[in-house]
Amino acid sequence: MRPPTAEPTDETEGSTDSTGTDERTPTDSERPRVADREFPRIEIVGRETVVVSPAEGVPTAARRTDEFPRATRTCTVECASGVRATDEWAGVPVAALADAADFPGATTHLRVESADFAADVPIRAALDGILAFERRGDRDDGETGLPRLVAEGVPGERLVKRVERIAAVALDAGTEPKIG
Repeated sequence: MRPPTAEPTDETEGSTDSTGTDERTPTDSERPRVADREFPRIEIVGRETVVVSPAEGVPTAARRTDEFPRATRTCTVECASGVRATDEWAGVPVAALADAADFPGATTHLRVESADFAADVPIRAALDGILAFERRGDRDDGETGLPRLVAEGVPGERLVKRVERIAAVALDAGTEPKIG
């Protein structure tokens, strides 16, 4: 998956170095984005259903979360507030979701989105994590914000709560991963 390209304009032209390489910052239209029609992607519907859309033109498949392998991880999560907690989390391995969606080999990050927040998580770290539907054996949402991406070593501000969508993105070297 490659980011859209744009013709240089006065707004997007930047300086070039001695090798002729463009040093400008990509505009929003040039950055990889996740839109309703982009593929592959995974949509989470509540806590029971995952809709996998592997490629445009390929039928989507709604699967119950219990049809995927289950995993339990003990992870320390440091929230953006600075509060640290080590808990047992249970859910679906992100690797199993990525396999079902057939994310392309060029994927560098997974864009994890909630209704009002999104973060790009490096693919290697994300694949070791889980999409947690339980914390300490409890499915009660409370402040936990289930379902939640949980992966050891990923900064807390990238462990998105109330996940609604996971999509593959391929960021060019030097492109700043999204957060916010």
